[in-house]
Amino acid sequence: MPDEVDLANDLIDIEVRRALSKHHQHRDVAVMGSTTCLECGDDMPKERQKLGFKFCVPCASESERRKSLYAE
Repeated sequence: MPDEVDLANDLIDIEVRRALSKHHQHRDVAVMGSTTCLECGDDMPKERQKLGFKFCVPCASESERRKSLYAE
């Protein structure tokens, strides 16, 4: 019979596999080109898609703002 540690390890394994799968799906979409923002899922303008951007303007702006908060 599995103990609590075995059950916890199984749960961790499941969550890690799920997260990696989600990451690989996002990476594949980004490589192939996406018509939607990878952050919020909204449609992106064709010009941003052609230039290879992965995020819409509001999400890209928010990402840059968060980065600046933690910059040294």
